[in-house]
Amino acid sequence: MKKLNLKMKKNMAGQNKKLTIIDLFSGVGGLSLGFEQLGFDILFANDNDRWISETFKANHPNTEFYCGDVKDLSAADIKKRIKNKHVNVLVAGIPCQSFSMAGYRIRKDVDNVNDPRHFLFRKFIEIASGLKPDIVLIENVKGILSSHEGSIKKEIIDELEKIGYSVECRLLNAADYGVPQTRERVIFIGNRIHKKNIYPIKTHENKHEPVGKFLKNIVSLNHEPRVLTGITLQRVKLIKPGENWTSLPKKMQTKSRHSGAFGRIDPNKPSRTLTTRFDSPPVGFVTHPYEDRTLTVREGARIQGFPDDFEFLGPKINQYKQVGNAVPVGLSKALAKGIIEMLSKKK
Repeated sequence: MKKLNLKMKKNMAGQNKKLTIIDLFSGVGGLSLGFEQLGFDILFANDNDRWISETFKANHPNTEFYCGDVKDLSAADIKKRIKNKHVNVLVAGIPCQSFSMAGYRIRKDVDNVNDPRHFLFRKFIEIASGLKPDIVLIENVKGILSSHEGSIKKEIIDELEKIGYSVECRLLNAADYGVPQTRERVIFIGNRIHKKNIYPIKTHENKHEPVGKFLKNIVSLNHEPRVLTGITLQRVKLIKPGENWTSLPKKMQTKSRHSGAFGRIDPNKPSRTLTTRFDSPPVGFVTHPYEDRTLTVREGARIQGFPDDFEFLGPKINQYKQVGNAVPVGLSKALAKGIIEMLSKKK
């Protein structure tokens, strides 16, 4: 990969020496971090959450950051902030709650058409039209494929094609790329450099990483466990790795009876998808494999692929949100490798 990057620096005359990326709806930057680890310069990022923004800025002090509503941004604003540097890649983990298959939508069979986050992808396309990056990438949950009977997916592809991008969309599982977590995400890739869109080759499809080995030897920031008490602690103590609330005596079973409630992680398999409340036993398989507690922020960050020196700031509940909403860094890095290959063929 180093040789490839050096070749690109020599051949891509007229552009910045380093490949560049902009991250909209960035969260703490899991999507752009994988690119940064492969040599990209994160020129600009934005999120509207105060503590998420503080975490991003603390870990990326050289990135121009805008904390505020993306609807108040324009391509012209961003160009000024990055001093008109060329943008190789524009990425976005567009807010996914309105497309999620969990929670209210799946219980009530509604499609959240009135959720203000539902059409934020249009702002991404507007900014892409103005910035004209070589490549665009959108990450979202599986539910976006079926939202409005597939019309959201179709609109994203059609509108990006109208502004000059050749677009594809695929459903990827982070566990297939070495992430110790089963996490399915839809990835749109489009390019305007007349190249074939490259998706990463599955490196771990038949041998997923067991999460247990990522939960060992942690001496790091953000690793203070939540203390469980009362009936919650009593329930947790009775559940073995891989089991959930169904293993409890009937008199101790919980009202929260979805398939993962009070689940204890099986250390020999990838974890299930982390949510924003992986500190709470009722939400799913978030109980530590061996200890009678839920995962710490750092353990969740390990599962998501963040390095141990990546610090999460703010109230504890917000730190869990930051980790749970992030794109796994290992998936991001796999995507970045393919995009580097695409850009290396650019004339």
